[in-house]
Amino acid sequence: MKFIEQTRTHTPAQTDFVRQKFLDIPYAPEDSVPYVSRYVPKCQPEPKGPRRLLDIYLPNEGNGPFPVIVDIFGGGWCFGHKSSHKLEPALNLLKRGFAVVSVNYSLSYQARFPAQIYELKAAIRFIRKNSAKYNLDPDRIALLGESAGAHLAAVTACSAASGKLEDSPFPDQDVSDAVQAVIALYCPVDIALTKEFFLVQKALTGQDTLLQESGEADSVEALLFGGTRQECPEIAQMANPENYLSENCPPFLFLHGDLDQVVPIVGTMGFAGEIMGKTSIDNVRFQIVHGAHHNILDFEKEWIYDLEAAFLREKLRMDV
Repeated sequence: MKFIEQTRTHTPAQTDFVRQKFLDIPYAPEDSVPYVSRYVPKCQPEPKGPRRLLDIYLPNEGNGPFPVIVDIFGGGWCFGHKSSHKLEPALNLLKRGFAVVSVNYSLSYQARFPAQIYELKAAIRFIRKNSAKYNLDPDRIALLGESAGAHLAAVTACSAASGKLEDSPFPDQDVSDAVQAVIALYCPVDIALTKEFFLVQKALTGQDTLLQESGEADSVEALLFGGTRQECPEIAQMANPENYLSENCPPFLFLHGDLDQVVPIVGTMGFAGEIMGKTSIDNVRFQIVHGAHHNILDFEKEWIYDLEAAFLREKLRMDV
């Protein structure tokens, strides 16, 4: 079965334990949809309604202002919704003293790239501008993404650090959309070359991809671009976070399973090396999770939560 032919059911996150939360907050105006794909996935019963909304969860303990984790869900850019079961890792960091913001963005059949980046940057500016209202620390904002969400986090963070992809139609342009750290779980990078990366990975490990449609018109990347890389070369380059690297790139923590057959680890490793080359070796940490597949459940482990929390405390300078 091709990825875009899957059927997804929205499973809400278990957030009853959170005493302070603010739900369905608009972070940008809902204007007309600029692009509608010829394909609409079978993702019923996905929650309907406006996409430019976010949810804020505050820790039950502590006085704040709290450092912020902006969680960006994955789903091949064409599935997903804020505050779903994929928020579980972020909620475990909530228990470790971090505020969590879950953000919706336009799915690829609703708006083609880079609309998603403009939306995420608008959400970051909203958080920073309204930090006092929600007891958030405007100087300590990190992104946490998995799969497609990790890709969007990488493009958002790297382009903000280099002052690119800033021609957004959304408000508060006088507010910074920079972030101070990124946690990226099985992060796609140059997604136009997914097929080629897996050919290399197969030669190295014998492990093939599950996405045999990669590079074709019905692939997830073609849906995001509005066509194949041959049809949309400029968009394909625009979607590659490597093209926005600068000395100002924030620190990254990468986590990747060695049994992942959806996102090629060789591409992610190359990106990690490029960040080191632009900044420093200390700016990147790469953690291979042995036995882990392309599945968030394989990363819901206490030692991983502890690793992520320690990384954020260090890079957000929370002891200063």
